[in-house]
Amino acid sequence: MLGPTAPGRPFFHITNQKLKMRTLIFAVCFLAGTSLLAQENNVVELGLEECINTALDRNISLKQARNNEIIAESNRLQSIMNFFPTLSAGINYDYFFGNFFDTNAARQVSETTNSSNPNLSSSVVLFNGFSNHHQLRQRKQELVAATENTKSTRQNIESLILSSYLTVILDKENIKIAKERVELLQAQLDREKKRESVGVGSLESVYNFQGQLANQKLTLVNLENTLKRDLLTLFQAMNLDLAGKDYVVKPYAVDESELLLEEQPYEILLEEILTKAPALKAAESSFEASRYQLKSARAQRLPTVSAFGRVGSNYSSNGARNPSTGEYEPNATFSEQIEYNEFQYVNFSLSIPIFTRFQTSNNIQTSKVTMANAELDVASAINTMTNLVQSVYLDLVSAQQTYKSAKENLEATSQTFEFMKKRFETGNTDFYTYLESLNNKNRAELELVNAKYSIVFRQKILELYSSSELAKN
Repeated sequence: MLGPTAPGRPFFHITNQKLKMRTLIFAVCFLAGTSLLAQENNVVELGLEECINTALDRNISLKQARNNEIIAESNRLQSIMNFFPTLSAGINYDYFFGNFFDTNAARQVSETTNSSNPNLSSSVVLFNGFSNHHQLRQRKQELVAATENTKSTRQNIESLILSSYLTVILDKENIKIAKERVELLQAQLDREKKRESVGVGSLESVYNFQGQLANQKLTLVNLENTLKRDLLTLFQAMNLDLAGKDYVVKPYAVDESELLLEEQPYEILLEEILTKAPALKAAESSFEASRYQLKSARAQRLPTVSAFGRVGSNYSSNGARNPSTGEYEPNATFSEQIEYNEFQYVNFSLSIPIFTRFQTSNNIQTSKVTMANAELDVASAINTMTNLVQSVYLDLVSAQQTYKSAKENLEATSQTFEFMKKRFETGNTDFYTYLESLNNKNRAELELVNAKYSIVFRQKILELYSSSELAKN
């Protein structure tokens, strides 16, 4: 014998086996832990705040609205620059062949001549019917409209995400109720099977519970499919890349004490929302911009007064005449000729439009129609916002009333169900009476959940539109 080991086997053989086994177990645990960690790293939890922020960061329409702001600001800056004079510098270098009169040399020449005319020019519009002033005001209003449109786009995104997010939360609550019903029916089915097996139950009750359980499982599957579809809608609204990530929507904490808080009177709330609504402000600013656009178009019928000035000089390879001595210097250098031939030139011009092929009239007519449409946009924005507030406010009041009734109804149906459950289990009532009480309880639960999240959604919408910012939960 070789100690505690089997005959003929050395002790170190078992030790090596244990070492290998421990190494294998360690490797499996390490890989499992790494896999679990990788899975956890791929799980991203999304609350309402994360959903909104992600959507705002990724939304294409919002990015386009911000780009339009940049364009509007650039146009406003350009309208300010239109008041300043232009300034340009120029120089040319020319070759002349044959006979011509050289103004620099003040004589007729027949040889090849090189010449240059460096200059610095400036022009400014002194009066154009105040068109520049009207255009500046137009661009300022367009910038305000672009800024408010960005806010409106942001508001619409937050509203969309809020609706999609709470729909997903409501789906989860409905699934939770459906699962509880499945568990209850499964427990009752197991109980009836045991009772039937010992001869105190009936196959009818077993079949009834089997049918109801199968029907409820189908309902659960449909609810889970609805949840998947609504989750996809939410993720698409956020422009999420679903590859390689597992996104989980976190539950929303509802403060029960705030569900039945009274809102401001409808008229006061509507006035407050209309005062702050960025969509309405954008429409109003666009209307103001169109008014100035019409004034600018009408100014095109007035005369334009402009001033032009130039400082320059000339050079010729034939030389130049010295203005101080009056003598011709055929070998005058470039710098000397620039000094000799320096000149200043100022011009004032008046342009009176007489016939512009009806272009001015067409611009005025187009501007009138643009202003009329802008005015209709203001009326449309008011109607849209008013209808929205009316619907949301009415739905909120109705949901609060439904919530009160559903809460009382759930308490009553729960008590009735517990009573009927005990009677059914003791054989004092039939299956259909028991099932009716269960259905009543589940309907009350669904009504309560739907009313609760309907209140939350309407409150958040009114909060969003009255404050232009959604408080995060």
